[in-house]
Amino acid sequence: GPEEGADEDGAGDREAAIGGPFELVDQDGKTKTDKDFLGKWTLIYFGFTYCPDICPNELMRMAQIITAVEKEDYAKNKFQPVFVTIDPERDGPKQLKTYLEDWHPHMVGLTGTPEQVAKACKAYRVYSSKSVLGDGPGEYLIDHSIMFYLMDPKGEFVDYFGKALTAEEITDKVKRYMTGTADDTTHSQASIGSKDLIVLK
Repeated sequence: GPEEGADEDGAGDREAAIGGPFELVDQDGKTKTDKDFLGKWTLIYFGFTYCPDICPNELMRMAQIITAVEKEDYAKNKFQPVFVTIDPERDGPKQLKTYLEDWHPHMVGLTGTPEQVAKACKAYRVYSSKSVLGDGPGEYLIDHSIMFYLMDPKGEFVDYFGKALTAEEITDKVKRYMTGTADDTTHSQASIGSKDLIVLK
């Protein structure tokens, strides 16, 4: 419709377009909002635990990134990896806890009601669609945009990393942002419309 592309909070400024307030529940059943992550750089990944091959690959990359970044003194208590499920019907806190323990002890897992999760996905421009595989209620797969988002300690969007980048490349970019040494070449090109990424409206 005509309102498409209208952007109340900044004239099409794409930094303003990603992120925002959310209220979800972590893997210990505690309520978490975007405010809980202020003061830290957060690397956020949206996925789901029943994802057969893509999410494990991404979480393996994420675990490598976390381990590499956390070696740096400047990252102490300043870096928080976050996994947000896009499948709240199957991914409750217990399921997330069990699943994420296998990947990295510092990862925070977030879930919530379908409405809460949908709101967070919308804020981060995460698109997903269900494909039904069988007759059972749990027999479906979710196709989703695959990227990591980096938010700064003020909770503002810094950059996104699509699946074309290696764990080493992402680690290098994250470190540059955290140390203030990023330049024009660090920022992801505006290929947000490409197939594995997302279209910003």
